[in-house]
Amino acid sequence: MRKRATLTLLMLLPVAAARAGAQERIRIAIGEMPPVIGVGLPQRGVVPELIVEIFGAAGIAVDFDFVPWKRAYSQTLAGQVHATALWGHTPEREALFDFSDTVFTDELVLFYRRDQPIAWDGKSSEALRGLTVGLPLGSAKAPLLAQAERSGAIRYEVSGDSATNLRKLLARRFEAVDLARSAGLALLQRQFTPAERARVGHTVSYQQWHYCVMFSRKTAESARYLALFNAGLRRLKASGRFQQIWDGFQRELER
Repeated sequence: MRKRATLTLLMLLPVAAARAGAQERIRIAIGEMPPVIGVGLPQRGVVPELIVEIFGAAGIAVDFDFVPWKRAYSQTLAGQVHATALWGHTPEREALFDFSDTVFTDELVLFYRRDQPIAWDGKSSEALRGLTVGLPLGSAKAPLLAQAERSGAIRYEVSGDSATNLRKLLARRFEAVDLARSAGLALLQRQFTPAERARVGHTVSYQQWHYCVMFSRKTAESARYLALFNAGLRRLKASGRFQQIWDGFQRELER
């Protein structure tokens, strides 16, 4: 009997050791958001670099699933992944997900063709009356322009990704594209010719957009991961490491 118990213990030891040595992993659905996120970018972009460093300090490895934004949203909502990055706050999203502290802030603008400029102060939507505005699938409508759509001042056409919308703009499919400034400029720089870039301008900013990691409410671990992420983000900022990473990112952009 003792021999059998000893044999059973010896058989279980490798399994226990393997479990003890297995690193905890978080799964995050993520989409293309150049210049800060991209499967072809160094470290997959500055945002994934930050996320990996924050969770790595807590002993947690990060698995990124690069998928279209609409799928990232639905997978996180269903609890198929722990979180998705990055998203801005909307009432609809806040009712369904838990948001991290702000990772970075960008400016929302309207991109237009220079042969049909949009003179707008970023405040009154009346100046936009009659415009058709392109919006990528999965992107939110900021309150000012959502209200303009409800009042009939503008019409949104939601389709494709950001690059597709800019190409539709150049093809005169609509008069404007609603995009974050840095994302639009990065796409123009990377995927469009100098002649095409010269044809596109943008308005002044009409709203700041605060980007966060959005955590599922359907997985048991997500609440703990959210707390770990926020604590790690605060430590990174307090230590100066956060700014160091962003400064390195800016230097790479300027090369």
